[in-house]
Amino acid sequence: MPYCEQTGHVPDFVKIMRQILPINPQAAVGLAKMVTNRDNGPPKAQADQIVNVFLEYNKIQECTAFLLEALKSNRADEGHLQTKVLEINLMSAPNVAEGIFKLNILSHYDREKIARMCEQIGLYGRAL
Repeated sequence: MPYCEQTGHVPDFVKIMRQILPINPQAAVGLAKMVTNRDNGPPKAQADQIVNVFLEYNKIQECTAFLLEALKSNRADEGHLQTKVLEINLMSAPNVAEGIFKLNILSHYDREKIARMCEQIGLYGRAL
């Protein structure tokens, strides 16, 4: 990263993620978090693409770890990503989604959509 900053080179992190993820998912999570934690951070579109790469390989746990780190600032412009992390966990691991709700770190997600999903899987109290 320091070399990239000195030379002005902007790596294609999405391409790098696609190469690393099948071989070493934890390294891919680390790379995704590092990219997200930079001061200037990745553009929103790139964060969306990184999420899509995790989902292409069905790496739900790794995607969740990345998104929780990326969304820790709880910004309104990242509401679609907050919705996405809740969606994927409600569909695949409702207990994890419940844990995310209990952390109370996300507040800009699509409440109506998530409430409908909660109702469909039997989390009626959460749906309310």
